[in-house]
Amino acid sequence: MDAGQGSGSMDAMHSAKEEVKRAADIVEVVGRYVQLRKAGQNYVGLCPFHSEKAPSFTVSPSKQMFHCFGCKKGGDVFAFWMEYHNASFPEALRELAQKFGVNIPEKPLSPAQRHRAEEREEIFRVNERAMSYFARLLNEDRRGLAALRYVEERGISREIIEEFRLGFAPDRWDGLVEFLKREGLSLDTAAKAGLVAPRKSGGYYDRFRGRLIFPIFDLGGRVLGFGGRVLDDGMPKYLNTPETPVFQKGRCLYGLHAAYRAIRGEGSAVVVEGYMDFLALRNHGLAHVVATLGTALTADHIRKLRGYAPIVVLVFDADEAGDAAVLKSLPLFLNEGVSAKAVQLPKGEDPDSFVNQWGLERFRELVEGALPLFDFYLERACSEKEMDLDAKARVLKQVAPILSEFHDAPQRALYAGHLAEKLGIRENLVWEELRAGRRGPAPTGGKFQDAVGTPLRGQRAGLDGIHLLNLLIHYPDAAGPLMESDWKVLVSEDWIVRVVEIFFERYARDGAFAPESLLEQLEEEDCRKRLREALLLPPFYSVELAQEAAADFQKKIRKTKLARAYREARARGDMEGMNQLLKQMSHGPQGPFGEP
Repeated sequence: MDAGQGSGSMDAMHSAKEEVKRAADIVEVVGRYVQLRKAGQNYVGLCPFHSEKAPSFTVSPSKQMFHCFGCKKGGDVFAFWMEYHNASFPEALRELAQKFGVNIPEKPLSPAQRHRAEEREEIFRVNERAMSYFARLLNEDRRGLAALRYVEERGISREIIEEFRLGFAPDRWDGLVEFLKREGLSLDTAAKAGLVAPRKSGGYYDRFRGRLIFPIFDLGGRVLGFGGRVLDDGMPKYLNTPETPVFQKGRCLYGLHAAYRAIRGEGSAVVVEGYMDFLALRNHGLAHVVATLGTALTADHIRKLRGYAPIVVLVFDADEAGDAAVLKSLPLFLNEGVSAKAVQLPKGEDPDSFVNQWGLERFRELVEGALPLFDFYLERACSEKEMDLDAKARVLKQVAPILSEFHDAPQRALYAGHLAEKLGIRENLVWEELRAGRRGPAPTGGKFQDAVGTPLRGQRAGLDGIHLLNLLIHYPDAAGPLMESDWKVLVSEDWIVRVVEIFFERYARDGAFAPESLLEQLEEEDCRKRLREALLLPPFYSVELAQEAAADFQKKIRKTKLARAYREARARGDMEGMNQLLKQMSHGPQGPFGEP
C-alpha cells in the first residue's frame, strides 16, 4: 500500500470515528450501564470502575465525554466502551459502529492488535458453534433425552430452554472435539476458550462431559463461556469455563443480558446462586433476576448491578453456606454504596424449589419483606432464645473481621453498636475484637473540585492558572486578547502551561473552537486527565463578568511583572529603577475584583 493509500485509509477511519461519535450519544451509551441523574448541564452517577458512595463519575453531553474525579478514568465514548467491556479500540469502534449503523473502512492493525482481535473473534466463533452443538444434543438427539427430561421435570418450559439456549454435553471424551474438527474450527482456539483441554499424550479432550449446559452471554448476546451441571451425584456439581481472554467469572452474572431492562424498571435486582434458580424464577415470570456463577459475589458484580438499580436482594440457600455468603457480601455492598437485603427462605428450600411449590406471588412477598443484610445475618446467627457465652463469642468472631472491611468509619461504628446491642455485650468488646484483627480502610482521595475551591458565579475568583484555563474554556473570545500577554507569570502548574499554549495556538489559527478537542492533541495522559476535569467544571465567572475578568488578568499580569522587576532592581541596588517601578505600581487602575 503506497503512502497515498495509507493516508486515504487513515482519513476514512478518522471520518468513521467522528461519525460514530456523532451518532453514539455518550449519555445514552453510558446510561445503559450506569444510573445517571441530571446535575446542571451534566449527568452524574456512581463510577463503574471503582468503589465509591458519592457520585464522582460525570458525563458531559455537550462535550461528549466522561470523567471520574475519583479514579481519574475518562475520555470519549470509545474510552468508556473499551474500559467497560475490556475491548481494544478497533473492537470498540466496530461494535459501536454496528450498534449505531455506521459503516467503517478496514484499517491496518498493528500485529498485537490484530492478534488480540482475531483471538477474541475466534473464541466467540468457537463458543457460538459449541452452543449450537450442545443445544442440538439436548433438543434433537436421543443422548440428550435424560437431560431434557430432567429440565422439564424441574418445571422449565420449552420457551425458557430456547431463550437461554440450554444444551447437553454427552458423557464422551471427544464429542465436541470431533464436532469442531468436522466444522473446521481450531482445537487450539477451543482450548483457549476453555471448551477442551490438552491430553498429556497429545491431542485434546472435552472439558464438559455428561452435563446440562448453560451458555453465558454478554450484554450484546455473544457467548462468553459455559456452565455445566451434572445430572447425578457426580462432583463437581457445577463446572464453569475457566478464565479466558473473553470470560472472567468474577465479572459475569448469568442472565444479565436478559434482565437489565427489567432491573432498571423495577429499581432492584434479585440475585440467586445458581443457574436453575434463575431459570425457575424466569419461568414463573420474575424478570429482574440474575445469578452468580457458583462463585461468591464480587465488587465487579455489584458495580454492574449498581449501574441499573440502587437495591439488590439476595436469595441464597437457607443453609450455613448461604448465611456465610450473605455476611461476606455485606462490606462489598456497603463500600459500593448499594442498599442490600436478603430473603429468608424456609429451611431446606432454595428459590427453585420454593417458587415451584408455592408460586411467584408467595416468592414476591418474601422479596418485599427482605431484611437488610446485617439484620438478616444476626437474625439467623442469634436465633436461639438465650445465647450462651460461647455462642455470643462465636458470632463476634465471625462478624468482627467483616466490620473491619468497611471503608466508612461512622458506618463501622453504627454496625459495631448494633452488634453489641444484639448480642447483649458491652460495645468496647466489639471494638477490642476489631482492633485485634483490623486490616484498615482503603484510602480515599478528595475531588478535584474540592482542591480547586470553585467560586460561585459572579463572585470574586482567584486569578491563577486554573481560573485562566476556566475562562478560556467557557469564554474563549473574552480571553483571546490574553495570548499576546505574558500570561505564564500567573501559572505555576506545568500541565496548565502546556494546555494553554495549545489552546492559544488553536485559537490563533481557527478562532473559537470546541475546547474538548484539545484532548486529542495532548500526548501526556496526566494532562488529558486534568483537562477533562477542568472541562467539567462550571464557569467561575458569569457572562457579564467575563470581559472584566479578562481585563483583570491583564492587570494581574502587569502587577506581577512590575513586582518581579522591582525585586530584580532591589537586588542590583538600582534605587532610581525601584522608585520608577513603585510609581507605576501605585498608579495602576483598579479592576472589578479590587486587583490593581
